Amino acid sequence: MNFHAITISLVGGLLLGAPAAAFDYPKDVVIYEGAVGGTKVKITASARPFSRASHKTTELRNAGTEEQQDWKAATVDGKEVVGMDQTLPNDGIPQLSALTVWFGDQQVSVPAEHLKHVFLPHLRPAEIRKGYAHTLVAFSADARAVILSLGVGDGGGSSTYDLQISADGMVSTSPVQRPDS
Repeated sequence: MNFHAITISLVGGLLLGAPAAAFDYPKDVVIYEGAVGGTKVKITASARPFSRASHKTTELRNAGTEEQQDWKAATVDGKEVVGMDQTLPNDGIPQLSALTVWFGDQQVSVPAEHLKHVFLPHLRPAEIRKGYAHTLVAFSADARAVILSLGVGDGGGSSTYDLQISADGMVSTSPVQRPDS
């Protein structure tokens, strides 16, 4: 093979492999590990490449008129996308694929319905550095529930995805409620 053919082969191989290497798809990242009131607790998460063909999707659309705009966010399996500035991501974008919480020996896996519409999750340990945090974790004093605020997205799509998870398997994305004083 001559130099020209080798160069073309190398460049072609790099271009074909570039999309796969463009993103990190972390698996079983420990977001938090510690103890609450003597109970060991742990949170892990994983991401995978998004594939439109694996989901029922709708694009961002204007459901109103030119005079009265009514924008509807893109959806994945019926839920508004999170982390993508209301638009549907391209194939290969990191998608939240697993989230598991251990309350002592009890393991709670968050159902896929709460994960598959969440993109570009910041799967990093819950640390606060110089006033910034990608992930915030708050366990109840009895170690039977946790509120997880996970950083997601990039640029205009940056936000948080908040979950309440309890040891009995209850998972909610509703805002935290406070009792009346």
